[in-house]
Amino acid sequence: MSPLARAVYELLRLRPAEAEPRITYAELARQLRTSGEAFEHIFPRSRELYSALDEVGAHCRRRGLAPLPALVVRADSKRPGAAYYTAGTRGEAVAAWRRDLEAVRQTAYPPL
Repeated sequence: MSPLARAVYELLRLRPAEAEPRITYAELARQLRTSGEAFEHIFPRSRELYSALDEVGAHCRRRGLAPLPALVVRADSKRPGAAYYTAGTRGEAVAAWRRDLEAVRQTAYPPL
């Protein structure tokens, strides 16, 4: 995994224990920027951020873990962006995300 994906994973893996585990793209980007100079160029719509979330999702799938990127949501809808799911109807996509979100809440994530 890239250094950015590793940082994203480490930030997200602790969130399922929180009362509200979801985090907005903006808040995730802000936390990354404050974590070190290497990520000072990361903003909510950065392609690098989206790529890192894809890497984290792939890492979770390879290890049989619920997909941590389910926690990252838009500020306005409190749901992931359109790229989270690319197949099915909108209703099917939202239902699948809700299942993922519940699975994430029930999963303990090991450190990298």
